[in-house]
Amino acid sequence: MRKLAILGVAVASLGIAGVALAGNRVQLKNSATVRQEAARKARYDHPRTQVIPNKDLKVVITTDAIMHSCCMPPNLVVAGDVTNLGAGPVNYVRLLFSFEDKDGKVIYAESVYNIKAASMGQDDDVARVLNEKPHFEPLPPGASDHFSFVVPTTVLPRFAKVELYPNAVIP
Repeated sequence: MRKLAILGVAVASLGIAGVALAGNRVQLKNSATVRQEAARKARYDHPRTQVIPNKDLKVVITTDAIMHSCCMPPNLVVAGDVTNLGAGPVNYVRLLFSFEDKDGKVIYAESVYNIKAASMGQDDDVARVLNEKPHFEPLPPGASDHFSFVVPTTVLPRFAKVELYPNAVIP
């Protein structure tokens, strides 16, 4: 008798659950859509760049994407604007990109400069070919400039984190 009562309660609870869930729809994705989403994710997804705060600078990232081309490997492109928040001028801004693996170990790092000081990043051979010395145009208080960083993804093995450290070089 006891088994019969337990069975009756179980059947009744299933009936109540069925009524409660009636009308709910389950969206099924077809296998082609699932494959396409997985391929898109593998091709374009990556950890987004995290800006480390700096009291003298405001950094706004406008582009953070993996760009593909028919003629070269995919590139990670990070671009944006940097604004001088300080009371005085800034000679130039050095932006250090640091890439870490899943264990927190730095696997790649590279610096770029704001556009008005891009020549600061030239190597000696480029300076000799262009016949110019590194130069910059200072950013007055409140002024903004752009920056861009491009690195082939083949240089970056699987990275789990990207941090951007902006540094204002003050006269």
